[in-house]
Amino acid sequence: MKNKLNILLLSSFLLALTLAIWIYYQTTHRIGDIAFDKNIDNSAFIVCNEDRITQYYSVGTNYQGGERTIKKELNELINSLNFNESGFITYRFVVNCKNRVGRFRVKMVNSDLKENSFKSNNIKQIQESIKSLNGWKAGKLLDSYYVLNFKIQNGKITDIF
Repeated sequence: MKNKLNILLLSSFLLALTLAIWIYYQTTHRIGDIAFDKNIDNSAFIVCNEDRITQYYSVGTNYQGGERTIKKELNELINSLNFNESGFITYRFVVNCKNRVGRFRVKMVNSDLKENSFKSNNIKQIQESIKSLNGWKAGKLLDSYYVLNFKIQNGKITDIF
């Protein structure tokens, strides 16, 4: 009887330990997290809580005036850039609790949604323009990820969403 109780207690302990480790891993290692990379990220950009960067839709992070204002403020850039083909450019970045942006990551696909590469000079110009936008508002005093997509048709940016 005592052996069965010991086995039950040991099994329960191991199960609880395994569950605790799994939960810890799940809460600290999320798919899509943008870790600091000293080769491409600005070390002056600091997040407020490295362990808790949420998605923009969870905390209400947005740009003051919305997408319409972003398009308006980037209008000159939109009209000046020329691309070789059509596709999408997605910028994913962090808006920190002080309403600053950093840790940019870029994904590019062609109109067939196959991985692609556009002119690196254009990519850098768009990224610098996003950095220069001053209306970012963290919905709560939390760091959050944000995504901006640029649609390119016939060599021109036709939409930002």
